Amino acid sequence: MALDTLANVKARLGIATSDDDALLDLLRDSADAFVAGYAGRDLAAGTFTEYFPGDVQTAVVRNFPIATVTSVKVDRLGGFGAETTLDPDAYVVDSARGRIYCRHGPFVGRQACVERSPIAVQVVYTTTAAVPADLKEAYALLVGHWYRHVKTIVAAQYQNVTQQTFGDATAIFSKEQIAGLPLPHDVTRILDLYRTPTL
Repeated sequence: MALDTLANVKARLGIATSDDDALLDLLRDSADAFVAGYAGRDLAAGTFTEYFPGDVQTAVVRNFPIATVTSVKVDRLGGFGAETTLDPDAYVVDSARGRIYCRHGPFVGRQACVERSPIAVQVVYTTTAAVPADLKEAYALLVGHWYRHVKTIVAAQYQNVTQQTFGDATAIFSKEQIAGLPLPHDVTRILDLYRTPTL
């Protein structure tokens, strides 16, 4: 799911026509993937399924805050049939930090010589948090940055020129804009606020 609508992104960028809507949609797809990769989690609402080894007592999901946990299944063979669903009383959910704690130690006990899959816990959960306004601003700035890069390259006729003269007018292209780098500081400054810390 996209972090913001095409209409909102265009409004933030001051784009009044629909001539470049297809391009902007492609750039929004790229921006959604970039933000998720940079933050280490998907910041838009959705339903997710993740897997964990059985010898952990805490399953730390990638996306949060958690709205609901649909199911936690434990199967040392990795089949995850309906009969492997844990009773919700067997675990505690820390919604804000994206953690699910087993109340009775590791999800699967550490038994030697027992056939088991290295992936023994399946968690299905949803997130429904509203995207904050500052994150939408960073998203639009990122789309706008890439949009200007494409328009600059087209205007420069795909050549690495720094200026072009059209009659009495001269267009000057910065080297950074021709290269498409760096990202605007405001984009990374805002995204850093939502980045998942590495453990």
